[in-house]
Order: sequence, then C-alpha cells, then structure tokens
Amino acid sequence: MKRLKGPEIKMPKVRMPQFLVDLYYDLDERHLLPVVAVLVVGIIAVPLLLGGSSDSAEESTGAEAAATASAAAGPKTSALVVAKESPNLREYKRRLEHLHPKDPFRPQGSETASGEGSASSSSSESTESSGGESPATTESGGETGGTPIETTTHRKVTFFTYAIDVRVAPLSAGNGKPSQAEPTVRRNLPPLVMLPSRDTPALTYIGPSHDGKKAIMLVSSDVVSLFGDSKCVVGSTSCQMLALEPGVPETIVYGPAARTYRVELLKIQVVTSEHLNRAALGKPKHGKSKQSGSN
Repeated sequence: MKRLKGPEIKMPKVRMPQFLVDLYYDLDERHLLPVVAVLVVGIIAVPLLLGGSSDSAEESTGAEAAATASAAAGPKTSALVVAKESPNLREYKRRLEHLHPKDPFRPQGSETASGEGSASSSSSESTESSGGESPATTESGGETGGTPIETTTHRKVTFFTYAIDVRVAPLSAGNGKPSQAEPTVRRNLPPLVMLPSRDTPALTYIGPSHDGKKAIMLVSSDVVSLFGDSKCVVGSTSCQMLALEPGVPETIVYGPAARTYRVELLKIQVVTSEHLNRAALGKPKHGKSKQSGSN
C-alpha cells in the first residue's frame, strides 16, 4: 500500500532575542532561575488567592446578615420609624457669653464698669495686683452716665548733643602787635557756637564727624589763612569747612587786621539736657561775648 505524500510543512524558525538569551545564561550561571520561577508563580497566584478570599468573606458576611435578619424577624414584626434630624447652629450668645464688649473709641488703660458684677471684679483684680493700692487706670460709668474720663500723662523728653571743649589762645591783636590776653578754655560748647568768640566768628562749630571723633567747623569768609595739620573737608583754593582733631591745634588769621588765634580741640562728649541746646547766632547785644560756656 502506497502512502500519499503531501506537501512538506516546514516549521518556522523562531529566534529568541539576544537579550533574553543573555539574561537566561546570566541567571543560570548565578543559580537564580529557581528564584525567578518562584517569583513568577507568586505574581500569578497571589491575585487569585486574594480574589477567592474576598469572595468567601463576602459570602460569609452575607450569610451572617441573613441569619441576623431572620433572627430579628420573629413572629411579631416591629415597625422601625426613622426620623430625620435637622441640626441647628449653636446659639452665638451661649458660645460668646464669656466675652465682654469693648469700646474701640476709648483710650487704652480706662475701663467702663457695666453693672455691679463687672465693676466689683475689675476693682478686686486691680487691688490684688497692686497690693492693696488704688489702680492707676481711671474708671467711669454707672451714675456718671458712662462718659469716659481721659487721663493725660506727661513724658519727659531727653535731648542728646555733641558738645566740645576748646582752648583758645590769642597770638596777635592785629597789625603785628602781640596779644597780652591769656588762653581760655571753653567747655560744653553746643553746635552753632562761634570761635574764638561771637565778636570774632572765624569758625562755627556745626557738629561732629560720622565717627564722632572730629569736630566739623565752618570757616568764615573773613579768614585770611589757616595753619595746622587739620584736614580741610570742603574747599580747594580756600578752605570752607575744617575738621578739627583733639590735640591738633589750628592757627587762624582773621580779618584785614590779621588778628591771629590758636584753636585747639580738647574733647568731644555727649551731653544730655531737657531742652534742645543750640548756640545763638550773630553778634551779642552789648558787644561782649562770653569766654566760657556755651555761646
């Protein structure tokens, strides 16, 4: 008996990707193929197990609910009445009853006694805090009609001034004649004081430098020349503003008569006072200037 020969069927050649082949050999060399197999089985089996347990739990829960319903439903059926409750907001007066209204137009420190209870409590608290003395705040109200009484307190203001001590030595009375006057020391001179005096305003003290170690002097236009190591702050051909340092004297030639003075800054200090201390400008009324103190 002859067999019929049909067409030959050739299986297609399936070639695995090279990275899968490399991965397989790497896992085989490191003996990790069993671990990978366990992980794959776990990934597939865990969802199935969890789904089965949830279904069984639902079935048991349903059975228990049915048993409870059947036990509750006895020969006598009880009618359940469900009433809808509409909760209301808490009354604000009860919620805020511990607070007391305050007048925003009343100055701080004064209180209005509203009723006997609040007045007695405020007076007792103030007496305990002050040790038996009367409180400092002023209360009004009750029989006076509730009109607040304002109390004014006077505060003391203190002014700070940079004052200087200066030694003035006349060298020449003018026209080349030597001066017979003795050197004088003027202390606590405020700003705007004139040196050597108000009759001879060669320099005018306007204040300290930014570091507080020098005295800034405004140079008069009648000054003929200056001699010394003091630094000229303003002016190129003629100095208009001079910075005097303590212990560095400056020689000044003033006016057409060439009267000469030596001015030396002794000290700069801060002086406190109740009034703003400033020296008067201009010549004195009687033509005499003070030689010590503020000018």
